Amino acid sequence: MPSTATMRFFELPELVIHLAHHYLDPTSIFGLMRASRQMYTLYGSTLFYSVFADYNPKRKNLLASTESINALVRNAHLVRQLKMNLLDMVYYVNCVFAYQEQSSTFPPPAHTVVAGQQEREQSPLLRRPRWLAPPDPQICAVHPIPLIIHLTSLTLHLRCPIYPVNCPYLLPSYKDPRATLTQTCWLLNLNPHLLDLRLSGMGMKDQRDTRLLTRSILGLERLQNMRFDFIIWEENSEEMWSRMPVVAVTATATRKLASAIFFCCPPSLRTLYVERTEDSFWMDEVTQEYGSLEPEQPQSWEMSSNDEEELNLAVALPRLMKEPKAHLTSLQLWDLGDDLSEAEFREMLATCPNLTNIVIPTICSIKNPQQLAQDIAHRLCPKLTTFEKVKNTGNSASWELTVRILEALSEQQVQKFYCREWSFFIPSLSTDDIGSMFRRQSRTLRDLRLAGCRNINSKVMQVILVECVALELLQVRLWNQMKMTSQQQYWWTLCIELGDAVEFPWGCTRIQDLDLTIVIPDEPLHHLANGEIPYYNRPSPTPLSAAETAQFRSLEAFYRQLGRLTELKRLDLKAIYHDPTRSRLVSGMSRVNSFPGMLNLKNETTGRPGYLHHLGGLSKLKALFGSVSATTEETKVTIGMEEVEWMHRHWPALEKAHFFTVKNEKMFTAPFQWLLKQRAEEKKPLQLATSV
Repeated sequence: MPSTATMRFFELPELVIHLAHHYLDPTSIFGLMRASRQMYTLYGSTLFYSVFADYNPKRKNLLASTESINALVRNAHLVRQLKMNLLDMVYYVNCVFAYQEQSSTFPPPAHTVVAGQQEREQSPLLRRPRWLAPPDPQICAVHPIPLIIHLTSLTLHLRCPIYPVNCPYLLPSYKDPRATLTQTCWLLNLNPHLLDLRLSGMGMKDQRDTRLLTRSILGLERLQNMRFDFIIWEENSEEMWSRMPVVAVTATATRKLASAIFFCCPPSLRTLYVERTEDSFWMDEVTQEYGSLEPEQPQSWEMSSNDEEELNLAVALPRLMKEPKAHLTSLQLWDLGDDLSEAEFREMLATCPNLTNIVIPTICSIKNPQQLAQDIAHRLCPKLTTFEKVKNTGNSASWELTVRILEALSEQQVQKFYCREWSFFIPSLSTDDIGSMFRRQSRTLRDLRLAGCRNINSKVMQVILVECVALELLQVRLWNQMKMTSQQQYWWTLCIELGDAVEFPWGCTRIQDLDLTIVIPDEPLHHLANGEIPYYNRPSPTPLSAAETAQFRSLEAFYRQLGRLTELKRLDLKAIYHDPTRSRLVSGMSRVNSFPGMLNLKNETTGRPGYLHHLGGLSKLKALFGSVSATTEETKVTIGMEEVEWMHRHWPALEKAHFFTVKNEKMFTAPFQWLLKQRAEEKKPLQLATSV
């Protein structure tokens, strides 16, 4: 019997008959058989509509079951959505080869003459092109499977599996990226009606590979959604330095790939995602023959072909589509290295005037970022509502372009803006300029994620919190906390100072996800003179100086601002202490800091201040991160049973709160152990610890 997952897709009618044969009388058996046929008639197309073959040694696998393969053979014409990983794809292609070879309808090679008959052409669906890798040696049982030729969705995950040797249908061409590329292209040629295509982890070595792939995509005249990420191998170990020529050749494969993919897609395209990834394990698995190929050199089976004209035509530069892509709304070009020039990027954008979502890749040789931004916002892509910059990579001009697009777009148009993961500064943009950018999008901006742009200071953050009334998500990450500790010129970058945070009421009361860093003066509560006792350790009644009272007044105003965010589900709140006189380094390690009085209730007996009650409206809060450790010198004293009971009552949805850094529950304080017990009894998951 096949596995349950396999039966779900292939064996429901057969399963009914099997049970009837074993347990029921002949009359009932006949009734169930008739019912089974009716079920198949009614639900067969749905049952086989989507097929997923993904080898995993820990479970039953579709192509490891003869019964499942037989069911697939009978119903291949019903499959519309197909997902496969590398091992399954290679095996399936070889099964198709076997089916062709045993089929009596398989015609002789093209342009051959059979004695007494006229010359006849091969069927395009059954013909195997010269550039297609030959069948693998049959080192395992290969079951004939007919071609699946009516697909509307195809997903292939082509990364080498970590443990392939246990696969019972392992065939050697999985280690040859050129071979698997040809197999992939053949599947595309067989399914010209594809609407959705995802190719993940495909190894690309040179322009020959690029041309072969793009010619296959050209045949998909109805394609609407394409996602393609290709592998660039990089290895830093000394053992691999001897293979640097191979690495260099592989890296050049990215040149022009993005534009080639773009211009081979049809006008029907709606979304396009292209990304370069790195995978050192990939190169360890490829065949020596593929690794030693010079650029543009044919593979062994190609060089043995007798039809050089056909082979050369197959890998020739394809005709590119320069027609407008009026349906394209999302263009996401992620890490492509130095793949695009400004002229190429302009040429691409000129064909898709209805873009609403774009990811800005690294663009080489931008002459004037401000002018290019103006052209994109007003002429090339005037409908943009969502855009972001590729993280981790880029030159300063590419990052400036991203900010300049925000500046140039029409008022109240942008809904999502991401600019993160790289430090940059635009000298010609003032704080007022940046603030004005966000002010112009204050009623439409819902999702904002920032990191690295050093133009965004406390006053800009104030504009965002006070005026961006539509915000639902705000994530503002410090570009490098360690540099904030050692380089004081970046104290205020991507933070909001306590005084600015409480000067005006926040307008972003719809926010559900907030990631924010607060800069707090280290005196009088954080930096203490020698011999001075912290406020939380003073004897009752707790005396406070005038300066301490004033700072607690500001902190309480800040906690009130937080308490009004009643839609909040995730809060990552970090505290950084600094010396306003600039004589001491900032305390940038927010995980070991705490917000004075935020997580404790006022102690009526001692008079010790506490403001946890201001957060009572956060009943939807699921996650609490940041400077919330229960193990700082302050919180070890101030958080007790009363506070934890309050959290249990007022934060019923809480699932994660990083109060501890050690996940051993025995290390938790008694109140939090009680809290875990209460949640366990209510069958509500709760995680209280994370690593620093």
